[in-house]
Amino acid sequence: MINIPEFNVSDFNKLFKNVVESNFGYVRIRGEISELKTATKGQIYITLKDDKSILSGVIWESKKNYINFKPEIGMEVTVTGKITTWSRFKTTYQIDIDNLEIAGEGALLKLIQDRKKRLKEKGFFDQENKKEIPYLPSRVGIITSPSGSVIHDIINRLKVRFLLNADIWPVSVQGNGAVESLILAVKGFNNIDIMQKPDVIIIARGGGSTEDLMAFNDEELALEIFKSEIPIITAIGHETDTTIVDFVSDLRASTPTAAAEMVAPTKVQLIEKINNFESNLNQLLNNFFQKKLALLLNLSRLIKEPKFILNNFKEKYKNTYIRFSKEIKNILINKKLKFNSLSHLVKPPNNIIKVKKERIHLIEKNMNNFIERKKNNTRLGFNSLTRLLNSNSVNNNLKKGYTILTKSKKIVKKSSEINLNDSLAVKFFDKTIRINVKKIN
Repeated sequence: MINIPEFNVSDFNKLFKNVVESNFGYVRIRGEISELKTATKGQIYITLKDDKSILSGVIWESKKNYINFKPEIGMEVTVTGKITTWSRFKTTYQIDIDNLEIAGEGALLKLIQDRKKRLKEKGFFDQENKKEIPYLPSRVGIITSPSGSVIHDIINRLKVRFLLNADIWPVSVQGNGAVESLILAVKGFNNIDIMQKPDVIIIARGGGSTEDLMAFNDEELALEIFKSEIPIITAIGHETDTTIVDFVSDLRASTPTAAAEMVAPTKVQLIEKINNFESNLNQLLNNFFQKKLALLLNLSRLIKEPKFILNNFKEKYKNTYIRFSKEIKNILINKKLKFNSLSHLVKPPNNIIKVKKERIHLIEKNMNNFIERKKNNTRLGFNSLTRLLNSNSVNNNLKKGYTILTKSKKIVKKSSEINLNDSLAVKFFDKTIRINVKKIN
């Protein structure tokens, strides 16, 4: 234990750094990108993995421009760089990436096919979503690299065929910043003021390898082209090159020159079309006037002299008046006959009034008799009840010799209700006397 060397943390990490970096110069490592993060200072942090392990990597801001495509999660890549260590806060090691390549043509093509499948399922390639390319646009927007032969081919072709107003939006068509540059251009043309907005956009670049054309297989760029309100023609690479944006765009041209021909017809073609339109218009006008002339001739033969028409209507009016007069006369005669027949059935009102009068007198007589009988019967009943009431009245009984004995204004009904010294009232027929009880037997 005495012979085991002892280090402080910094010294050991420095020795470890020397061991790692001295034993590994530049290395090439193949793996799948599982994590991707861009830091605030611009560097890109990458995590590579295989079926057993992971490795961290970084692409510094100064080296991003040397990457020919935009790295994405799920890509299988081969990175070239140096292994470095970092021990300030946590002991780690990573690979500083100088170059990033897609691991083989097969992996790249599989990535493109997977993207095509996803976008196709979302309807990005459907024909009903394609916008119509204007026949003769007043302004064309061109998105391409400002250097190279592509922009010159398009402009020269426009000059030869039909010189249109053309706005060029220079972009990077290859490398790490190409996708962002292309998306910015599509958005920019769509956001231009309506008076300066192009009627159609051409996105073009020259030929290249599959890896060189990867910017045009980007999903974000495909989405931006799909959302564009302006029709877009794509002319990417050679005739055999077909990228994802070619499927999403409204029209694909085999070459940039062909794209220019699609938006700019030749002067000869326009003159020929105008002549055809003129000939067709003259023929249509001639046919129109011939038909109208024939119709006028037919109508002129059908038109009669006004005097004849007036006499005809006058005769019709006279006949109608005669028939109407006869009809009115017949109606009056029928109504008169009907009235006469009904007059025999109608009786004079004097007889009816006399009968009704006699009936009223009879009813009045019967009513008076009934009232008189009712009065007599009621009077007899009243007299009878009066006699009965008088015979049973208190005063009548008092006249017979009876008296009423009261105590405290209450009639005394039993002897038990009377006590000694009680003051009683005795009511006779003619008066009432007061007595005091002195003795009870």
